[in-house]
Amino acid sequence: MMQGVYEYFPLERVNFGEPVETALKRELDRLGARRVFVLASNTLSRKTGALERIKAMLGDRYVGVFDTMPAHSPRSALLKALESARAVEPDLLLSLGGGSSIDGAKLVQVGLAEGIATHEDFNAHHAQRGADGNIFVPAIKDTGLRQIAIPTTLSGAEYTTTGGSVDDVAHKKDLYIAPQLAPVSIILDPSITRLTTEWLWLSTGFRAVDHAVESICSPTANPFTDATCIHGLRMLQRSMRRTRKDPEDAAARLESQMGVWLATSGMGRGQHGASHGISYSLAAIADVPHGHCSCVLLPATMRFNSAMNEHRQAIVSEALERPGQPAADALLDLLEELGLPRRLRDVGVKREQLEPIARTVVASGQARFNPRPIRDESDVMQILETAW
Repeated sequence: MMQGVYEYFPLERVNFGEPVETALKRELDRLGARRVFVLASNTLSRKTGALERIKAMLGDRYVGVFDTMPAHSPRSALLKALESARAVEPDLLLSLGGGSSIDGAKLVQVGLAEGIATHEDFNAHHAQRGADGNIFVPAIKDTGLRQIAIPTTLSGAEYTTTGGSVDDVAHKKDLYIAPQLAPVSIILDPSITRLTTEWLWLSTGFRAVDHAVESICSPTANPFTDATCIHGLRMLQRSMRRTRKDPEDAAARLESQMGVWLATSGMGRGQHGASHGISYSLAAIADVPHGHCSCVLLPATMRFNSAMNEHRQAIVSEALERPGQPAADALLDLLEELGLPRRLRDVGVKREQLEPIARTVVASGQARFNPRPIRDESDVMQILETAW
């Protein structure tokens, strides 16, 4: 008999298809926000008019911006963001950009709530593996400060209660988890995503494909996540193919955004596999963007798992419009059609980095729920060698 728990996160609203100004004004009025601090991507802030568009709408509610957050939201940058945010005492955070801006806002929430002021202060608040092998998630204070997210990529960070940050001294990625870290509201406007470069749009879309696929193949899959993730996967593969052919297709962009909404329904609620688990170490050690992590790891992980969950992988192949084909091959075909990398060496990973990555994965326990058990470093190395 099936058993499990599906947790509803405190995300109150998803606004879709409207101009960002219309939806944002409504949300600010609804929440009564008066002091809004923005976390924006450097590119959107300094090389496009996106931030000025948001500032014009905010008017005197705008109190400041942090727009130099690198990929993976490292601690060193978070400390600078925290210093800027503390100085203006915001009552609402607004993220404009991809996963690094959204996760940056989540970690600013953590830092302001817990009084984080030094690199070492982060250590008491992220999820950690105990001596018994289990993961301990420390409680994080809830001050009532929340985030509105305006995503411009397809990473799906806006739908989770988890924020990721790289410890840029220890070279590992830490996860911070609390219900209030889920944005209170999300605004999906396909027009603003046209400012996102093609490689980033499509690679983060494949990250969302990874969310859907590992949810479908998870040992803790349930009828709700099956329904949303299978349909989300169908929407993503179809709409990204359309966007690749015509970047101006706004309807396809919105369909991709809606596909992410569905595809991330399992994130933080179920047990994901080695593609996600290895990607955290790959990002921290080799500085590979999250979207590219999924491109190179997901097909190899599916091959590693195929003997354990062939029937679930068949569902993935059908959603990718490749019924009867091995899921790993169907994913590689999609990557080729989208012009995305398929090998670790294609994204700058050096062979001498593989063993440190494998050691970190096993030590962190972040791949412990893979359908085929990851028992030791040799299992991780098998996946990495397949992806090489």
